[in-house]
Amino acid sequence: MRLISISDLKETFDRIKGTGSFSNWEKNAKIHLEAIEGRNKKERAAYWHKNNIWTELYAAFSELSGDKCWYTESKENSGEWQFDHFRPKGKSIDEDGKEILKEGYWWMSYDWRNFRLSGSLSNLLRKGRFEEGEETHGKGNYFPLKDRSKVAKEKDIKCRGEKPLLLDPINARDVNLLSFDKDGMPYETYNSDDNSLNHLRAALSIKCYGLLHKPLVRGRARVWNTCIEIVEDAQNDLFVYKDNDEKIDEIFEECFNKLANLANKKMPHSIVVFNYIKDKKSEESFEWLEDALIAIV
Repeated sequence: MRLISISDLKETFDRIKGTGSFSNWEKNAKIHLEAIEGRNKKERAAYWHKNNIWTELYAAFSELSGDKCWYTESKENSGEWQFDHFRPKGKSIDEDGKEILKEGYWWMSYDWRNFRLSGSLSNLLRKGRFEEGEETHGKGNYFPLKDRSKVAKEKDIKCRGEKPLLLDPINARDVNLLSFDKDGMPYETYNSDDNSLNHLRAALSIKCYGLLHKPLVRGRARVWNTCIEIVEDAQNDLFVYKDNDEKIDEIFEECFNKLANLANKKMPHSIVVFNYIKDKKSEESFEWLEDALIAIV
């Protein structure tokens, strides 16, 4: 999961569709929101099915993430693109399946700030297909809140007082709560003893977003292994040319450029590059990778 600058949406949409296009979309969204006010749950669902104008934002949302799923950072392994309403528009349930909001956050159904671009793998409830007995994953209507957290009042688009448990790719702090290891497996950055809430949020997100899905794990492992090849080649050459300062500078430059390319937001599983460097730089003789973290941001 990489940080997404959703505030850039207006500029991106206008560049793709033409100046003033986003303002026109917002006006249209307001009309549709007014049209569903006062309708019952079944009527709203039928209306959304016919008037899902959020799909008009596909190109702009995709560009913001480098054409990747906002939850999995995958282009090819996360299924067809869908829009996830981060706060579910129909109903919301907690991690145990208990209903929180029977009518959902219907008033945010046309609010672009509540949209997240997702592969169907992360958005829809389904069982894994690669190993027998795999758990059901996918976000669906899940939107658990921290214990004793206030539930937003109807029409409160800021959802004051709510403390969501699922990690949100538009929040910088949330993105750092997930980590990945050399095998491509996701894990909680904080253990339960250090910070039980951050640990819980990451654990729930790993399950709900399907981050243990085997093709995703394999994809992340490939990125990690590519990092190993780049850094080990550089380390070998640093030894060979240890008395040649000019050559050493060239080795660093080439290595950092290769890592930066892998860490580019358009590359699949680019966050793994940062995880690899943070892990490797603590080893003896690889302290020089500390500078790589600055170089690849």
